[in-house]
Amino acid sequence: MIIGLVILAVGAGLSMAKIEPWADYVLITGAVVVIIRGFVRNHEKD
Repeated sequence: MIIGLVILAVGAGLSMAKIEPWADYVLITGAVVVIIRGFVRNHEKD
């Protein structure tokens, strides 16, 4: 989960630095990591 948040933070930084194509990919990757990790964690608790 922390890794996904770090990736999102890096993507936000790239977005503010106007590095557009990479910022989009990094933000999407971070969001996917957070979603997948949350999904896996919820299923591990069952």
